[in-house]
Amino acid sequence: MTVTLFRPYEHRTVAQPVIEEAVISATEKIYKIAEQVRFYLRERHSHLFAKSLMSRECRAELLLIIADYIKENADLHIPGLSLEKQIQTLQNEIVHLGPIQDALDDPTVSNIEINGPYDIYLEVNGEEVYRPDLAFQDEDHLYRVIDKMLLPMGKSLTANEPHVDSQFEGFRICAVLGKDRGGICSDGPAVSIRKFSPDILSDEYLIETGTLNEEIIEFFKDAVPGGSNIIIGGSTNSGKTTTLIRLPLYLDKHERIITIEDSPEMMLRQKHAYKEYRNIVALETKPHEKPSRRYDIAKLTGVSLRMRPFKIIIGEVRFSEAARQAHEAMNTGHALYMTIHCSSARHAAIRIVQLAGDGYNDDVIAAQLADNVDLIFFQQKIKSQRIITEIVELIGYEGAKKPIVNPIFRWRKTGEKDGKVLGCHERVGTISASLAEKWRNNLIPEERIRKWQTLPGTGGEDQ
Repeated sequence: MTVTLFRPYEHRTVAQPVIEEAVISATEKIYKIAEQVRFYLRERHSHLFAKSLMSRECRAELLLIIADYIKENADLHIPGLSLEKQIQTLQNEIVHLGPIQDALDDPTVSNIEINGPYDIYLEVNGEEVYRPDLAFQDEDHLYRVIDKMLLPMGKSLTANEPHVDSQFEGFRICAVLGKDRGGICSDGPAVSIRKFSPDILSDEYLIETGTLNEEIIEFFKDAVPGGSNIIIGGSTNSGKTTTLIRLPLYLDKHERIITIEDSPEMMLRQKHAYKEYRNIVALETKPHEKPSRRYDIAKLTGVSLRMRPFKIIIGEVRFSEAARQAHEAMNTGHALYMTIHCSSARHAAIRIVQLAGDGYNDDVIAAQLADNVDLIFFQQKIKSQRIITEIVELIGYEGAKKPIVNPIFRWRKTGEKDGKVLGCHERVGTISASLAEKWRNNLIPEERIRKWQTLPGTGGEDQ
């Protein structure tokens, strides 16, 4: 028996793309070799492969891996084509994402909307910009780029799965298949890419862009360490998560923080601003066809309660089970922040009862939530700006459907200029005696508490 040396990945039982022996064009050979290289990258370097979509550094490392793989496998060399040219062509075919690559690399671009091969919109510094100069060669070219984006995450767009919503560190991709290929989009393929900020936006930047003002930052510095339970409400793309992930920065760096989300978006440990915060645990949902083995937001919240959390941060509460578990966490004395989709601060207070209630004891649930939820921030995207337009204290409910709120900050529009909205944040109220007592029990200095119990210019306690 003859014994020979072999590379394990050349003898995998998994079906692997094989280069046909028949005479085919150099371009077709490149495509077939690219399939084999992609398979190798997905099997051996899947994390790096996925991260390369948004990271120049990872992309550079991946280019070297591709070059080494081609050099080490003589059977992949194409006669008549220089090895250098072949490697360069394969690197470009596998790694480069065509006309949107520069936008993916640009930190000022937060969203990319692709409505067919010739219509691309970018959100640049908050403004929607149509870019007719960015175009794919044709629909097939766009589909190839979609495949490139989804492959590292083990996804594909097919007639059986005409919609793919996938997320990885730093970005989220939603792609839909065109109707002519058995999909659901009448005008061909469409893609939405949302990029997450690699770090926390600075106070100065948020003040400059009008998201908040200096007084609101001062309020955060007392409300967060004061033990306030906070709901951040708003519509999609209003900046809820951006505000949410800032809040733990006002805590002591040794406090235990547990984040809970469907997929990695907050990623506090990867943020430069949190480099000295080492007591952070990130929990992520795990789907499973059997409910008993499924770890959703609700189940993870229950898990977090047994991990001695100082603060629990839930990326988004969308379903009843998660809202009920969040309510239970607060009801047992755990401090919690979460985001919720809503149309106003009052609506956030209504919606959390709708989600956490059971339709029979909603009055009781509302009363408990009024005791547990302290503050509601409401955030909006107005033209190109993301603005905290309301900060209210939840005081109580009349029944279960009419929240009683105490407005503390409100944003007022003053005009428009050069396509931007002008406005200012105003303090319109003071914190209640019960919230002041909560802050006092969490060792917020008395002079700081008195500041929020007095309206500027009044000289005395408002309530």
